[in-house]
Amino acid sequence: MIRPLYLETSVEWTVALDDGIALSISAPDRTRRLFPLARLSRVVSPEKAKWTTPALVGCLRHGVPVVFHDNKGDPVGWCFGGRRRETTLSELLWEVCDLDRGADLIEDWRRAVERREIAGVFAVHGLYCRSMDPVSARSTLCNRHYARVGERVRPRLKALERAVSGLVAEALQSQIGEPILVGHAIAGVHLGALLTDLLEWQLHSILLGIAAGTGLSDSPTYFAAATLERYGANLHATLGGFLGSLERYLRGSLT
Repeated sequence: MIRPLYLETSVEWTVALDDGIALSISAPDRTRRLFPLARLSRVVSPEKAKWTTPALVGCLRHGVPVVFHDNKGDPVGWCFGGRRRETTLSELLWEVCDLDRGADLIEDWRRAVERREIAGVFAVHGLYCRSMDPVSARSTLCNRHYARVGERVRPRLKALERAVSGLVAEALQSQIGEPILVGHAIAGVHLGALLTDLLEWQLHSILLGIAAGTGLSDSPTYFAAATLERYGANLHATLGGFLGSLERYLRGSLT
């Protein structure tokens, strides 16, 4: 697991290189600790810390940026090497787990993506809604469905949501691979449920694009299976876009 290293401003740190592969962090009256460079995403250090040249060069060789800040916490300089290590989405999520504001970060991203998805559906299908909040948008779309097919769309929509939950699980396994990060590792956040909910707007768009009357004689479960087979590639692409967006957002928020 790759994590950032934060050195307290009030401590007189000495940072050296140990055996070429780890930072040796020491201070008066503190036990020396080793931090393998392969497990560091970045180091945030007070400017008064005493860095040896090999320690700094070791960070640069391993693609670990070092940020120096003053007593007020303002950055005074950045050190980058010739290569850059990008943290993976799972590594970023582990960082979020350690933040008190972690759930708020995820929620801010979710709201932004949902607004974009709602606007996209309305634009593609030439619809208008006085308010783009999810409740009003959902009501407008459900009314539109009913006007087209003459029956409530909710049973078919719920069946589709159940079906796409499998796609979401597959995408999370591929992109994250750590089950603990999917379900409530961040308090109040279940990524599987969150992504399934975001796909609702794509499902509305798919339903609006299907010819009125298609599959009405099928059970909702059979209809959902047939629809997923036809539109699965598009939904996979949408999920990939969501996860890529989340990764970029977290990388920008955590630097």
